[in-house]
Amino acid sequence: MSKPIRIERVEQFRQRSLRHRDELRPPRVNVWLVAGDNDVALIDPAGDPHTIAEAVGHRNVIAVICTHGHRRHISAAVDVGVGLCAPILLHPADHDLWQEAHSLRRYWQLAHGDRIAIAGNEIHALHTPGHTPGSISLHVPTIGALLTGDALHRRLGPEHTGRHQHSQLTDETLAVLQDLPASTHVHPGHGPSFPLASALSEHHVAAAPAGLTN
Repeated sequence: MSKPIRIERVEQFRQRSLRHRDELRPPRVNVWLVAGDNDVALIDPAGDPHTIAEAVGHRNVIAVICTHGHRRHISAAVDVGVGLCAPILLHPADHDLWQEAHSLRRYWQLAHGDRIAIAGNEIHALHTPGHTPGSISLHVPTIGALLTGDALHRRLGPEHTGRHQHSQLTDETLAVLQDLPASTHVHPGHGPSFPLASALSEHHVAAAPAGLTN
C-alpha cells in the first residue's frame, strides 16, 4: 500500500518591477511541495531559498522540479538543488530560458510521460506547452493533484474576479488535461487552488461560438 502524501504550499513574494510599481501588494509566487513524512519533491523553487529549506525541514528532497523556465519561478532552483543535494528537472524545450536565469548550470531533462517515485506514489510529468515551449504539469493521481505552474491558473486582476486564464492553452495541452479525472484539483504557480473540471468547463463556454454556449 502506498504511503500517504500531501500537497504543501510555500507562498513567496517577489519584488515589484517598474511595470508593476502601482500594484497594491507585491506579486506572489507559489512553491509547492509534494510531501511525505520523510521525502519531498519541490516544485518551482522561487524566492528565498532559506524559507524553502525551512519548509522542507528534516525531510529528504528527491527532486527539484521546474514546471517551466521563467526566472520568477526558478530563481532559487540552483541554490536549493545544491544546498539540499537534489537533482533539478526541467523540460529541455525551456533550455534557453534556463540559461537566461542560471547560465551554464546543469539540470536533468524531464519529458512527457516521465514518472518520479515518492513515498510509494508517483508524480507523472505531462507536457503542456503554451505558456512556454517546455511547460510541464505534474499529476499525482493517488491524491488527485495537478501542479500546473503557469499553464493554468486563476487570473489575479485588481478586482480579484477569480476568472481562469485560458488564453495560452494549446490544443495539445487541452487534450492532455481533458483526459484527467474530473475530481483533479489544480495547484497553480500563482494564487489559490481550484477544481480542474470548473476550469475546463469555463474554457469550453468561452471558446464556443455565439449561440452555442448552452
